[in-house]
Amino acid sequence: MIVIHVACDDEAFRAVVAELLGHQRDMRVVRALALEHRDGMGTVADAPDVVVYGIPPRSEVMSHAPEYRDMASTGAAIVVFCTSPDQAADFEHLGVEYVVDANEPARELAAAVRAAYRHRSGHTIH
Repeated sequence: MIVIHVACDDEAFRAVVAELLGHQRDMRVVRALALEHRDGMGTVADAPDVVVYGIPPRSEVMSHAPEYRDMASTGAAIVVFCTSPDQAADFEHLGVEYVVDANEPARELAAAVRAAYRHRSGHTIH
C-alpha cells in the first residue's frame, strides 16, 4: 500500500487529488493539508511514501523551493502536480523527477505516484 500526503494550499485541489488517489486500490491518503498547516510528515506509522505537492496556478515555483526541499528531506518521494507548462519547467529545473501537468488525465497522476514510489523504495506493486 502506497501511503500518500497531499500538500497544497488550495482546498479544492487537495480534495480532488485526495479523492482521486484514495480510490486507487494500492494507495492510502493519510493527510491532505494546506502547506502552512503541515505539522511534519507524520509518525513512523503514517509517514508518507509519496507527497503529492501542488501550488496555486499563478504562484512562482522558486518562492516554494524551501517547502519543496523540506518535503524532499524527509525521504518521501515527491510528485508535483502543476497547472502550467512554465511551472512544470521550473520544477524540473529544481530537479523534480515526477512532474504531472494538471491538464493530463487523472490516470497520469496515479501512474506518477506509483513510479515515484517504485523509484524511492525499489518495491514492486502487486
